[in-house]
Amino acid sequence: MTEPVVYHIQKGRLVRVPDPGSFGLGDCYLVDAGPKIYLWIGPRSSVDEKFLTAAAAVLKDTARKGEADIDRIEGGNEPPEFRALFDDFRLTEEDTEGILRKVQFETHEHKLFRIHREGDDTYFAEVPLSRDSLRSDDVFLLDAWDHIWVWRGREASAREKFDATILARRYDAERVGVQQIVLVEEGEEPPEFMEYFK
Repeated sequence: MTEPVVYHIQKGRLVRVPDPGSFGLGDCYLVDAGPKIYLWIGPRSSVDEKFLTAAAAVLKDTARKGEADIDRIEGGNEPPEFRALFDDFRLTEEDTEGILRKVQFETHEHKLFRIHREGDDTYFAEVPLSRDSLRSDDVFLLDAWDHIWVWRGREASAREKFDATILARRYDAERVGVQQIVLVEEGEEPPEFMEYFK
């Protein structure tokens, strides 16, 4: 049996795992088993890792026109059919640093993320909260705690804009859904948005 393709969330990027079957309790993984996509959620993983894994699954499902079956698995409670996908299934103590550190929740620290396409993949990575970070050919998500701003560059692709909206919704859901999502087009930035870049 061919093992599924496993991706590990590492600081905002989906990284293919060279040794499928090893799952860190502090991390999250996307397991692409063809018609079925599994979200493996480590019991000690962070909210951003959970969010990125779910968002990545939605993006992959979208690429397959919604035909994939997505299952969420809580680490440590794997069903037999999931374990059977791997020749050597095992749990480890691995814990990769997430993006949304606990201090952000304590201080309501603001974050800016870049969303861009490379080939067939969409990437989501933190960038400095600066006007210089905003690029016309990408889309950016500004987490301002009470608001999630989606800044859409005038040269950004339709797919980047679409994926950014999905990501913002997933982000909102993982953060208990108390934020307001606001779309901002390049050149039409409201003063409230620009205040975060001073």
